[in-house]
Amino acid sequence: MYGATRSANIARAVDNTDWLKTAAIVLVAADHIGYFFLEGAPWWIVVGRLAAPTFFFLLGYAHTRSVPLHWIWLGVILTLLESANAKWTWVAPNILLSFVLVRIARPSVQRLLERHGWVAFIVLTAALIALLPLTAKMVDYGSEGWLWALFGLLQRLHVDGRPAAGTDGASPNSAAAARAFAGSGDLMRLSAVLIAAAVYIWQEQQEHAFAQAYFAVFVLEVAVLAFCLSLFERGTSPIQPPQPFDHLLRFIGRHTLEIYAIQLAGSELIVMLWPDFSP
Repeated sequence: MYGATRSANIARAVDNTDWLKTAAIVLVAADHIGYFFLEGAPWWIVVGRLAAPTFFFLLGYAHTRSVPLHWIWLGVILTLLESANAKWTWVAPNILLSFVLVRIARPSVQRLLERHGWVAFIVLTAALIALLPLTAKMVDYGSEGWLWALFGLLQRLHVDGRPAAGTDGASPNSAAAARAFAGSGDLMRLSAVLIAAAVYIWQEQQEHAFAQAYFAVFVLEVAVLAFCLSLFERGTSPIQPPQPFDHLLRFIGRHTLEIYAIQLAGSELIVMLWPDFSP
C-alpha cells in the first residue's frame, strides 16, 4: 500500500518542465498585455521577450518527435487573425508553425551533430545566422528562435550523456549516442547558448529599438535566462507547490501551447471587435 501511494505521489509530482512552462506562459501574458492593450509600456515588452527563447529551448530539448496536428491549424488561425488586424497585409506565420518545423527537423539535426560534431555545428549555426532576414518572413522569430532550439537539443544531449543517462525518458540508444557525443558536446553546448543569446539580443533590439535603460535590462535578463537554461534538466522538481497549485502547474505544463493560443486569439479578437482597447 505504501509503495503504491508513493508511486502515485511521484506520478503526480511537478516536473522542472512544468515550472519552466508556467514561467513562459506568464511571460507571454505580459508580452500580450503590453503589445495589445498598453501604450508606451516597454517594460511589459522587455519582460515578455523571455518567453519565445524558453519555448524554443524546450522544443529542442524534448524527446518527442510527433507533430500534433492542432499546432498546424491553430498556427494558421492565429496567423489569419493577426493579418486581419493588420488590414490583411502579410505577417510572419505564427510561432506554432515554427515549432512544427523544429519538431520535424530536430531528429535530422541530432544525427548530423552526432556524426559530424563541430563541422555540423558550425555549418548549422552559420546557415541559421545567414538566413535570419529570410526566415523572419517565413515564420515568427525565424532562425533566431531555431538557434535556441539547437541549444536545447545540445543541452539534452549533455544531460543524456552523463552517467545517469537513460533514466529520464531517454532510450538506451539515444543515451549511448549522447555519451559518445559528450566529449566535444559540452563546449559546443556553451557555444550554442552564447550564439543564441547574442543573436536574439541583436535581432530584438533591431525590431524594438529599446532605449538604453530598457536595453540594459533586456541584456541582463537574457543572460540570466541563458545561464538558467544551461543548468536545466527534466525531472521531478525539488520544489513542490502545495495543493491545489500542483494541479495548476501540471495542467499548464501539459497544455502550454493551447493556453498560449487562447491568450493570443483572445487578444486579437478583443482589439478586432473593440478597437478602443487598442492603444
